[in-house]
Order: sequence, then structure tokens, then C-alpha cells
Amino acid sequence: MSKLNGQDIKRHIENLETVGFAHLPGFMDPQELETCRTVLQSQLADHKNAHYPGYSEKRANDPQLFNLQNKGSCFLKLLSDPSLEKILMGRLNDEWYPGIPENAPNYILGEYIARKSGDPLRLHIDSWMPSPGDMTWMMQVVFVMNDRGSEEGCTTVVPGSHISGKYSNREYQDVLELPVKAGDVAIWDSRLWHGARANTSGKDAWVLVATLQRWWVKQRFDLVASMPENIYNELNDRERALIGYCSQPPKDEFIGTDCRGGYDRFPEKIL
Repeated sequence: MSKLNGQDIKRHIENLETVGFAHLPGFMDPQELETCRTVLQSQLADHKNAHYPGYSEKRANDPQLFNLQNKGSCFLKLLSDPSLEKILMGRLNDEWYPGIPENAPNYILGEYIARKSGDPLRLHIDSWMPSPGDMTWMMQVVFVMNDRGSEEGCTTVVPGSHISGKYSNREYQDVLELPVKAGDVAIWDSRLWHGARANTSGKDAWVLVATLQRWWVKQRFDLVASMPENIYNELNDRERALIGYCSQPPKDEFIGTDCRGGYDRFPEKIL
């Protein structure tokens, strides 16, 4: 990926703090982008007729592919980019976490999906509840696979709404469009009011959306239990920690009394 200097990283963190989002143009290198596109298309073909309980019935015109971390290690490798880690650590790391080195991420992956623009999305938040404070507990990182302008269903945001302390007003009209190009990365605070235009172009407009969150936030799926062995074997320590292996709660007090563990918690082999 594109290397960011210290000033770039500082500027993106400040944007996340003040307006609630950041745009990293051309962040992915062409080979990385092409690899992810190829694996994504293969997985979409394999899951063409998949039915997702509670989703397929409600969002028939909004195709998604769930649990990308189980579909190819290339998707997780995107999240271990050093520049991206520094931005996320600046907003999500727990400075009091004892088990992981302070210069490494201790946040975790909440979910990881691919989404194709379809129907419009009304303004919403992804943080489950609003908060007016400076601190956040969840962020979205979006890797752009295809160009997305207004006609392709680009994201819309309300700058500064992440610190409003309010749920989104779904009728609010003064939104900012975020057009992006293939290879770009966008990041936003999950408290930010955001939505998406309808895809009226008929073109593919896929993005990969990773939800990163503080280690204590419940994940959407059981990422540890569902991790395939072949992908687990390809991951480094930081990527395994991202799945949640270090912060699993102990079964009982005789196993341990602190769920803030370290890299020593990784199993040698998963079943």
C-alpha cells in the first residue's frame, strides 16, 4: 500500500476526530487491488445462491458477502498495513491493555464484508448507540474495488455528526457525497451519520468494509470459532490478535481472570 508520512497520519487522525471521516486516495497498490478483486469475484461466484437468514429477505437488492476474513488471507493483509494501523491505533487502541506491546494494535475486527451498491441507504450510525465524547469504540475502513460516484451509489456523510450524541435524523438532507476511485481507502467513525446513494448506473461498485473496534466490543460473528485452519496458518501475530484470540474471556476463574491476553494465547493448531 501507499506509505504515509507522519504528517499524513496525523492529519487523518485529526480529520477522524473533527469531521468524523478520512479519505486516503490511491492507498492500495495496483497488484494488491487486482488480487483482492480476483479473490472477491471467485468467492462471489461460489456464494451466488447463498441465503443469509435475516438479511436475504430484507436486502435483496443490496448484495453482500460476509466474513471476508474466512474467504482469503489477502483481505486480512490489507488491515495490517503499518500506516493504516497507526491511524487506527490513534483512535481505537486501549493504552492500558497489558498483554500486547504498546506499539502494536490491540483493537479487534468486528466484522468484514463486501458490499455492492444497490438500493439507497438512509442515514444511520454503525456504533449501535451515539456518544458526544471525543472517544470512540468503533470505526469502518472501506477498501474501494470499483469507482463509486453519485450514480454508482457512493457514500454520503454528515460531517461532525459523530459527536452530536444523537441517533441519525434519517430525513436530514444536507449531506456530503464521498466519491471514490478504485484503490482508495475511506475511514469513518462508526458514530458518523452516513448513508449511500442508489446505484443507478448498472455498474459493479464493490467495496470491502471492515469494522474495527476496541477489544471489549462484542463481534458480530464468532470470528475465532469460524476461522479456517488454512487461513489461520497464513496469519502473523498481529493479524491473529485482530481476529480476537488474545481477548477471549476465560472459561472460568481457574483458567484465568483477565481477558486482556497476549500472543501466547494463540493455539498452535485450530480444530
